[in-house]
Amino acid sequence: MTNELKSHPDRLLVDHISGTAKRAIEKAKTINWQPFGLDTEKAIELVKLCAICHDFAKASKDFQDYINDPHKSKTITHAPLSSIVTFRVLQNNGFDVKLSTFGYFVVKNHHGNLVNFEPGDNKENIKRLEAQFQSIPKSFLKWFELQTKTCISSVEELSEDLEKKFSKFYFINSYFSWKDYVLIHTLLSILVSSDHEDAALKDLYVEIGQKLSMDLVEKYIKKIPKDNPLYNLRKEFHDEVNKSIKRINERILSLTAPTGIGKTLANIKIALARQNSKSVIVYALPFINIIDQTFEILEKILQIAKIEHDATTILPYHHLSDPQYKVYEQPSIQRVLIENWHSQIVVTTFVSLFESLLTNRRVPFFYKLLSAVIILDEVQSIPHEYWEPISQIMATLTDFGATVILSTATQPMILKNTRSIVQKDYSKYVNRTRVFFHGDIDWETFLEIIQNYAFESIKEKQRLLIVLNTIRESKDVFRYLCEKLNFKNLYYLSSNVIPKHRKERIKALKELKDESAICVSTQVIEAGVDISFDKVVRDEAPLDSIIQVAGRCNRTSKNQMGEVHIYRVLDQQEGNRKRSFSSYIYDSVLLDSTRELSLRKRSFEEREFPKLVSEYFEKIKSRVNTDKSEILKSIEGLKFEEIGTNFRLIQKGFEEVTIFVEYDDFAVKLRENLNKTIKDQNMEKFQKLAKIKKLLHQMALYMIDVPMHKEKDLEGALTVENGFLIITKDILKYWYNETIGFERNELTMII
Repeated sequence: MTNELKSHPDRLLVDHISGTAKRAIEKAKTINWQPFGLDTEKAIELVKLCAICHDFAKASKDFQDYINDPHKSKTITHAPLSSIVTFRVLQNNGFDVKLSTFGYFVVKNHHGNLVNFEPGDNKENIKRLEAQFQSIPKSFLKWFELQTKTCISSVEELSEDLEKKFSKFYFINSYFSWKDYVLIHTLLSILVSSDHEDAALKDLYVEIGQKLSMDLVEKYIKKIPKDNPLYNLRKEFHDEVNKSIKRINERILSLTAPTGIGKTLANIKIALARQNSKSVIVYALPFINIIDQTFEILEKILQIAKIEHDATTILPYHHLSDPQYKVYEQPSIQRVLIENWHSQIVVTTFVSLFESLLTNRRVPFFYKLLSAVIILDEVQSIPHEYWEPISQIMATLTDFGATVILSTATQPMILKNTRSIVQKDYSKYVNRTRVFFHGDIDWETFLEIIQNYAFESIKEKQRLLIVLNTIRESKDVFRYLCEKLNFKNLYYLSSNVIPKHRKERIKALKELKDESAICVSTQVIEAGVDISFDKVVRDEAPLDSIIQVAGRCNRTSKNQMGEVHIYRVLDQQEGNRKRSFSSYIYDSVLLDSTRELSLRKRSFEEREFPKLVSEYFEKIKSRVNTDKSEILKSIEGLKFEEIGTNFRLIQKGFEEVTIFVEYDDFAVKLRENLNKTIKDQNMEKFQKLAKIKKLLHQMALYMIDVPMHKEKDLEGALTVENGFLIITKDILKYWYNETIGFERNELTMII
């Protein structure tokens, strides 16, 4: 009878349980369990038993009826019964109440988000769970007893024992540590990743392509042209990095150096030096456009050596990426490998990384972070209200063997006890830009000044970047310049434009050689876009944002000194007169701290930036709450739901709605394929989920998030489908402008 039970349509239950346990054991062997207070042998036993128990209730008659004919039977939950059994099995095998409740909690939540860790009342479900248990074949119970050394006879007795011991433990232990939080996520991660891998791969194991090496990076560096003005300084910088790699053993490292000196390549070298066969490199950055550039650098390193690769070597992980594992074309396998970070190096966003570390979601790759080499590039972009919880979680990871590399031109004080990789202050030798603070300016005068800068740039065959704080402001400036100029190289960038168009425009700007160009943008261009402008005009912003945009000015040292002009632009809209545009999106503490520094001195050169930024962050740290959402308090209570709700790296003061823009025939086809896949009743569940996820990745190039000005103000005018709104191709001209993106058209709206 046991050989007839299934966990999935194409997998026997005992094979799935055994396969999941085998994978879980292998993962457990890669972890340093000592900081948890566990020896490796005990930890492996804990992981193994959780894996064996996780699908116990799938042996029930109701579940078997469902798996054999999903159309005739409703979905049956198996986690509640399996989790109660897990508690008894762990208790029976010598684990204390804490670890037994952790195991119970992990199994109970292995198919959903983590709830708050607290005793629950299972009495109302006892009859249903008892009936579920009684329908399990005796042959399976006998097999299970041999695996776990535990005989199960009554669900009611198990439930009462769990409730009594969990309640007593919870009452006595009102405080939990960061390591408790990490342990729960680690156990859940090992279980979920092993479960998904066995379901998709069965007995197949996929090797990670360890193809990137320090030697390849050095070969790439040697091929960089020597005519770069910073060549000698770059060489000196990399020589010092190479020497430091050999003698530094600390786990929290910092790399501070000016833009253009080769920090990305240095980060990769340091990470490769720290990586071992069991660890993954995580290269985290604040913006997707920088991820694309970093991914391109990694690809070029391999291409120079003519080494073929796929996502087993470099995995771009964000909502616009579409990575491929060449050997494994099956969508369900691709999905599992991506979600489990099955790669030598993962390039991802701060949002993806930090919202996977501080979360109530299931994170299949969490266990890998305990031994990872984590690069936080442009680390100054991390919001100050999360400095403390991020500092705590990163420091906790290093206790288990992770290495954290903080990399930036302007180092904020996020992590304590960092070891600097380079001792020399390279910023003294790079002085390409001067920032001028001009103070308050009304809207009409600002437009006139912008026009003058534009005419001058065209006349001098220079590149001008204009950065505004709001989409309304940026659209108005762009329209104004379109009226005043007859100029082909005028570009517009903002989140109001679909990602497909943003990518095309950035590419076009890069490909312009010695031609003049003007780019009007919001903050989307601030960091990482590898384009050099001769002059930058920016609406007021916090100092770290100003320094970031200054990094787009005179990057190639073409001019003796580039200019960045900062204005505090005042709104003229009725009801908002004299209010600065900057106040709509930035914290007043950040703006006030910036103004204080700018009033003391009205202009600063690039070589002064490090000292200026240090003063700025000192002011910030003394004035703000670096744990504004009380994440630390939620961690202490293992309040996972609060953590999931309150930790949002990008906070917005308004509700947004996602809109899919059917801009071209490919977009139309993607939407058709998504609807067809969702409606397909014959497609296997995991194949279906994988295909939907892949289609959504592709559709993301045509998606924008726009604010809801009134409650559901767009839902009456646009089609609502699959969780987002649709601008269909036949109404495109009313809602989407090819140049400036989304436009609310009041005439077509039904409110």
